[in-house]
Amino acid sequence: MLTTLLTSATFYSQVGVNTATPTQTLDVNGTARIRQTPVASNLGTSNLLISQANGDIYQIAPNTVTAQLKIPTTVLSVRLATPGTTLLPGGNVINTVSYDTIDIAPQASIGSWNAATNTFTVNTAGVYQISGSIQLSDFSNPSANFSIVTTSFTQNAGGLTLAGNRYTVNQVLSLKLNPGDTVKCNINTGGTDTFYEENAIMSIIYTPL
Repeated sequence: MLTTLLTSATFYSQVGVNTATPTQTLDVNGTARIRQTPVASNLGTSNLLISQANGDIYQIAPNTVTAQLKIPTTVLSVRLATPGTTLLPGGNVINTVSYDTIDIAPQASIGSWNAATNTFTVNTAGVYQISGSIQLSDFSNPSANFSIVTTSFTQNAGGLTLAGNRYTVNQVLSLKLNPGDTVKCNINTGGTDTFYEENAIMSIIYTPL
C-alpha cells in the first residue's frame, strides 16, 4: 500500500486515500492517526492546526485564536524587586512609580514597555485591566495618593498606614485604550516629609475588542 501511495504521488499532484477523486494534495476519506510527533517546549513561532467543516486543514496563529475568542491575556507584569534607595519628595510632588524587574514583557503588536520612563504604550485597541500596588517605607506623612494614569483617564486611591512607618495602596482600573495611549503609576503625598518606594507591582491584562 505504501509503495502504491508513493508511486501515485510521483505521477499525480493529488493523492486520495479511500477516494478516487481527491481535492487536495492529500485527501483522506476517513480517520487519521499520527503515532509520534516532536514535543514543543513552547509555542514560539508555531501555529495551531484547525479543520474546517469539510475536513480541510489549516494553520492559524495562536494570537489570532486569542483575538477571535476574546481571551484575556496578561501582556505586562513588572515589579520593584529591590527596595528603592532614593528618597522621594513629599509636598504633593508627583513621583512616577519605578520598577526594576520585567516578569512578562508585552508583544510588540499589543504594546511596548519603556523601562526608562516606567511607561506602557498601547499598540492595539482593546480593553485593558491595570492592576497596581505600592508599599512605602520611612513614611511619616498623613496620607498618600496612588494613581493609575492613562492618556485619557486617571484613577486615584488612598491606602493604609502600616506599623513601622510603612504605607500600602492597591487598586485596579479597567477601560478601553487605543493605539498611542500610555499607562503609568504615580505616587504623591500631602505632607512634606520624604519617603522610599519599598516595593511595587503593575500588571496589565488585555482583552481584544
